[in-house]
Amino acid sequence: MNKDLRKVVILLAHPNIKGSQANKALIDAVSDIEGVAVFNLYELSEDIAFNVDEWSKIISDASAVIYQFPFYWMSAPSLLKKWQDEVFTHLSKTPAVAGKPLMIVTTTGSEYDAYRSGGRNRFTTDELLRPYQGSAIHSGMAWQTPIVVYGMGTADAGKNIAEGANSYKQRIEMLINSSNAGNNW
Repeated sequence: MNKDLRKVVILLAHPNIKGSQANKALIDAVSDIEGVAVFNLYELSEDIAFNVDEWSKIISDASAVIYQFPFYWMSAPSLLKKWQDEVFTHLSKTPAVAGKPLMIVTTTGSEYDAYRSGGRNRFTTDELLRPYQGSAIHSGMAWQTPIVVYGMGTADAGKNIAEGANSYKQRIEMLINSSNAGNNW
């Protein structure tokens, strides 16, 4: 499972990535970049507990962590929460994550305007992602501005996915280049 302990670790939490249009395109845009290791949590057995020792090594050797998922009911799919409960709870109390960037990459079915105060969903994505930001801050990680690809259920989905994939690739390259330059986030 160690994926050569690369610099940027992406925890992909999508229950059906093969059937996904958006998250599959996003992960395809970045998974071949040197210095990126993708761990698809749904390819791992969800019937057993996550191996905390194994994950501790993976995250300790990473320079940045990304959670990628579709926005389901204003949150991530349940397996990411299970990983957080079983692994991140332990790691948050160790130097393994301290100072490392944590970034969210997510997709929504609704358009951008639905995620505004007074919009159809009533809250901004920043407000809805606050628990992830709180976890990052509590554990001493460096919260990064999320990448949110809106409108998967709209006519602009293809355009939005292409723009999101491009932004994702640029941010990953920036994280890797910053890490190689010796920045301490």
